[in-house]
Amino acid sequence: MTTQEVKQAPGGITFVVVLAYIGFIFEVLAGILVMIDADQAAQQFRSGMTENELMGAGIAMVVIGVIGILLTGALARGSNVVRVLFGIWVALQVAGGFYAVVAHSGVQRGAGILPLIFGIIVLYLLFNQKAHDFFAKD
Repeated sequence: MTTQEVKQAPGGITFVVVLAYIGFIFEVLAGILVMIDADQAAQQFRSGMTENELMGAGIAMVVIGVIGILLTGALARGSNVVRVLFGIWVALQVAGGFYAVVAHSGVQRGAGILPLIFGIIVLYLLFNQKAHDFFAKD
């Protein structure tokens, strides 16, 4: 009987996985809160959306969060496809952060700095040599 050897994820990948789990759990919780408050006039006024639109947005947030949680589990197990998907998602966040820094001023510029810097760090952690070794198929 043979046993399959389990690779230990590098610290950078573990860090990305933990952050992704936290982020997607909050996405699910935020979606639930949006659905709970969808019938509140103040929420509708602030968002400029109707009750049905808020409910739809809340459902979409929950679905995205659940899909993200499932994909994060696959990333933790070494799925290279999910690593590429995460890389694309983070690259889009970096592009958005860069756009905010370059095209806006004041608070909007400041809001773009964190996704820009954080995204570059996450991309490095996803695609450095240790990560490559972890995701490589034997």
